[in-house]
Amino acid sequence: SEHTLFNYELDLRQWMRFLNRKAKHLPDRERLTDLKLLRAFLGEESKRYERSTVARRLSVIKGFLKYLYREGEIDTNLAKLITLPKPHHKLPHVMKQEEVEKLIDGVPAATLLQKRAKAVMELLYSTGMRISELVQITYDDIDVRKGLVRVRGKGDKERLIPMGRHCQSAIRDYIDSVPAAVSKKGPDPLFLNREGERVSVRTLQRNLRHYAVEILGGAGTKVSPHTFRHSCATHLLARGAGLREIQELLGHESLVTTQ
Repeated sequence: SEHTLFNYELDLRQWMRFLNRKAKHLPDRERLTDLKLLRAFLGEESKRYERSTVARRLSVIKGFLKYLYREGEIDTNLAKLITLPKPHHKLPHVMKQEEVEKLIDGVPAATLLQKRAKAVMELLYSTGMRISELVQITYDDIDVRKGLVRVRGKGDKERLIPMGRHCQSAIRDYIDSVPAAVSKKGPDPLFLNREGERVSVRTLQRNLRHYAVEILGGAGTKVSPHTFRHSCATHLLARGAGLREIQELLGHESLVTTQ
């Protein structure tokens, strides 16, 4: 995705700045194949960032070095000589059911943008989909009457997810409020921004955080789109849903991820 490419470029630029600062006297090939320099960079990054960020940076650098080695630009592949740090497995933040209800019910539904926020929250909680999947939904993907939505997940794999009646109602209310000039059929995006174009993930993240803090106070600072995904799965499990069903709903490749 564009977001991933942007982050990868940032990681590589961060590394290049370090090399320019620490090894100006060395030719490019020697800089890129100096194991001590790479370890020094990782050590410096570890003091400033979370382990997961450092692991991602190393993963990007390893991929870049592997490419350079394969293309014959460098003679040594450092990627084979250094391993990724093991990430900490932190339990994700999960809202209580009453918090979810308080948040969604607390969003007014007077304007189109408010109705969009309410529909987005209902859809995230009802289906457990990722926010990146939600913004890709078109009018063709959703059947409000039958309560079904088609989602394209990682690897462009599709899955069909049922929606709850509260979700159906919120989406119907949103769609009915979209200006008549905007097509409500065909491959047009379901969720739009002020300009009538597909809304971005960042915009929805900001909207959600705004309402979460406004309605839940301090507890709202921990709420993100992924919080709805984890809360959906946790609440389903608590009500007797099986892990396999939840795995299929969330679109996880591995059951370990679901666990």
